[in-house]
Parts: sequence; C-alpha cells; structure tokens
Amino acid sequence: MKTELYIIGGFLGSGKTTLLLELLKREKNAGRKVAVLMNEIGALSVDSALVGENTAVRDMLNGCICCTIKDEIEVELMALYREHRPDVIYIETTGAAHPMEVLDACTSPAIAMQIDVKGILTLVDCARWVERGRLPIAHRKLMEDQARWSDVVALTKTDLVAEETLAVIRREIRALNEKVTIREITHGQGAAVFGGGSGPEEEHHAHHHLHVRTFAYEFVNHVPRAAFIKWVEKLPDSVLRIKGFVKFEDSGERPELFQYAYGVPFFQPQPIKRPTVIVVIGEELDEEELRKKLNKLEGVF
Repeated sequence: MKTELYIIGGFLGSGKTTLLLELLKREKNAGRKVAVLMNEIGALSVDSALVGENTAVRDMLNGCICCTIKDEIEVELMALYREHRPDVIYIETTGAAHPMEVLDACTSPAIAMQIDVKGILTLVDCARWVERGRLPIAHRKLMEDQARWSDVVALTKTDLVAEETLAVIRREIRALNEKVTIREITHGQGAAVFGGGSGPEEEHHAHHHLHVRTFAYEFVNHVPRAAFIKWVEKLPDSVLRIKGFVKFEDSGERPELFQYAYGVPFFQPQPIKRPTVIVVIGEELDEEELRKKLNKLEGVF
C-alpha cells in the first residue's frame, strides 16, 4: 500500500498552518498515521511545534522546496517513509513555492513506487488576490500559477471582501483552471474535500478531477533503445515531464538517467546502481494506455 501525499501551498499568511492542523485532526479521527514535511524559508521552525507529539515531522529550513533545497526532499520523504510508514504525508510549502516545481520534487524515481501524490491544494487569501495587480509581476504570476496548477483552491479571509467580489474571484480562478475544485474555509474549516477526513464521495470527486497526474512505472527488463526513443517521440502533448532510470539492451547493467521536458529527451549514463523506475507527469494521463505500451516495450505481457 502506497503512502498518500498531499501538497499544501499558498502565499504567506494565507492560512496554510491553520488548515494543516485541522487536516491532521481529521486524519487522527479517521485512524490514519500521519507525517508532515514543513518547508521554512528561515533558519528556525516554529510551526512544527504546533502539530503535536504523535505526528512525525521533518523540517526543511533555509530554502524553498522548489529551488535551493529541491534535492533534499527525496531524502526527507524517504526518511519519513522508512522510519514511520505513514498512511499519509502532508507537505506545507513556503509561500514562494511554485506547485509544479514542488510536485516535480516529490516524484523522485527513488520513492515513486512508495508514494502516491493525491493532489495539490492552494490557499488563496481573497483580500490579497483582489490586490494582486499591485504586486511585482513575478509575485502576481506566482500567485496565479499556484491557482492554475491546483486540484483544490481554498478561499480564505472571505469575510474581508464583498459577496460580489467573491463571485469575481471565483470566476477569475475558474478562468485560469477550469477543472479546479473551489472551496471556502474559515479557520481551517470547510475543506473536507482534501485528505483522509473527507467523505468518500468528496474524495472520489477530488481525485477524479486531478489537474496534473503522476504515473510511476518500474521496469523489470532491459529495454530496446530504438523502440524506447520511438515511444518518446509519439508521446502526447499532455505529457509534461518524465524522469527516471532505464537499462537499455545496449548499455549492459549500467542504468541511464532519462529526462523529458518540452518534447526534448535527455539521456545520461549513471556510474552507480539506480532503481529502474520512470515517473510521468502530465494532464489527463491515460495510465492504462501508458502501462500497456511500456509493458510491450520491455516484453512484459
């Protein structure tokens, strides 16, 4: 059974920690074992003290998951998994984190077969969203990208804007991300569509409408290089990124790092043993079709 993973993002002060505490309470009531990975920009973590002694917590300090300490997340997630075997891991990101970069950091081939990324939730501070035009362009784009690539957007501080303004915010977010589930929350309450405390109907609805999916595939055999390249060339535009390690028939026992982004493949021989796993990230992925073609590629039926 894979460990579920949920990513919680949003600008500073949007209420991420308050929501996390509520989600942890729901997970506990559902009888699930929880772990938390918290990412702080500063050198001192204060929020991890709030989540309680019965929750495994690891802090990533002095940097943002999606840039300066991106490589560390694989180590931290693997440590949480090996030491605690949780049913679910929550990642609370910094306000500066881009959701796609965080997702990319969470899908290392080394842990892809143990972790099931269930979704991205972004908290949107309504008052700040309305005033985003006054922000520097880079900050405004990040705020909009956080909404664009989320599965669930939770609107916070709704009491600070008029009902008409709230309707405009909903339309603007929907224009960026037509498949997003939008919820309103107050003090962490109201976002039951996310996590193990959700009702089965809501959880199914959220999972069914995931914006970006990840698919991990583990090779058991060596792969013909030419056939693999041909498969890559025929990938649909919905595949955004692939990364992992593959053993080709002409490379012996040395695996090769394979990366694919923006339609461009990259191969690099590796000097040490690596798990022969690739992770596919994309929109509306047909996992059954991907698995069927990869099975055929390596002669597994």
